[in-house]
Amino acid sequence: MEIEAKFSVPKKDTFEALMSAQSIGPFALSTAVQARLEDTYLDTVDMAIMSSGHYLRRRQKEDSIIYTIKSLGGMRKNGVRHREEMEYLLKQDTPFEKWNDPDMKEFLAGIVGKNKLIPLFNVSHIRNVRNIFNKEKHVAELSLDDVLITVWEKRLEYLEIEVEMLPEGNKGDMEKLMDELKKNYSLSPDSLAKFEYALQLMQEVEKEGPFLKENMDLVSKPLSVQKLFEIHHVERVHARKVTENALKLFDELKEVHGLEEEYRRVIWIAALVHDVGVYTNMADHHKTGRDILMHSPPRELPHRFWPVAVWTTFLHKKKMSREKLEKLQLKPFGKMSAQMQENTLRLAALIRIADGLDYSRMHSQLNRITIEEKKILITVQGPGAQTDAARADEKSDLWRILYEHEITFKAAEQNP
Repeated sequence: MEIEAKFSVPKKDTFEALMSAQSIGPFALSTAVQARLEDTYLDTVDMAIMSSGHYLRRRQKEDSIIYTIKSLGGMRKNGVRHREEMEYLLKQDTPFEKWNDPDMKEFLAGIVGKNKLIPLFNVSHIRNVRNIFNKEKHVAELSLDDVLITVWEKRLEYLEIEVEMLPEGNKGDMEKLMDELKKNYSLSPDSLAKFEYALQLMQEVEKEGPFLKENMDLVSKPLSVQKLFEIHHVERVHARKVTENALKLFDELKEVHGLEEEYRRVIWIAALVHDVGVYTNMADHHKTGRDILMHSPPRELPHRFWPVAVWTTFLHKKKMSREKLEKLQLKPFGKMSAQMQENTLRLAALIRIADGLDYSRMHSQLNRITIEEKKILITVQGPGAQTDAARADEKSDLWRILYEHEITFKAAEQNP
């Protein structure tokens, strides 16, 4: 159980005063020990860990790697947070399936299953740690953090301090420390963890007006991806797999598709919701999905990218041809800027391939993507590799219209 209090520090001179202070009220402080920490927060593409009420952090600390699972929120009383915490220390990074800590491995596997862990965002901070003593007892630890959160193209920098109670400390020590920080440094408890600040940054909606539907009515009600999944009974395993495939294609084909990094987030969300219309109308789920997202676009996307999710959903199913692309100009798609139309088609081409690569629903893996001159070879591995490679080849029709690079798919040889 972690017991801590967090305080945001709006003034740099307050932060510096705490760095140099010899004591906080009756509590003595040790000399600060500084370390640079690099944290990566991980989850499945559809945020299964967060949905379970937890988050997973990978921390690089000198020559060690620490994985930490913490519960979100936690009980708060008078600014002190109590929450469950599990940690696992590694000298060399290892997939969680191979961890030697059975409790933490089993707990995480129960949430994640066979799905991949994807980096959500990074937090860098310079941490200055000072030990807090009450006479001879080491009662708490004071961490003074200079924090930088990076979420795609967005950045947030701020100063904060944490007071974490140690086994020799007690409730009275924590209450007295908080009183001293409030009275002498004019600090107020801050209830948000770094993960929660990053999550707010990730979900921040850009201050741009929503796009208009064909009849010029405004979009009615954005919904979270999780809510769209629940309402429209989306097949989560397939949605996750297609999104994993789409992200890998986006990352490894950057030199070909030419999309800017901000579109990585867009393809992430668009791939998750590509099948949102299946439960309502299997035969024409691309049309139904388009209409659902016109009324309820994914809240995780900025306004200006809502049309992208709408039209990549519409474009993911049927065979593509130049004639069909010309007809798109007669739909609301044609009202978007030429650049947004082009980028939407590029993303749709990747999502179509990613969808084809999970046609068998047998957990095929993208084994390797090789680019040589104007040729791309994608090797697929797994029991359904032959089926999925063939389907991905069929669904590469839009790619072949947009790009000169020849793309082929091959099933990897299976081990006997």
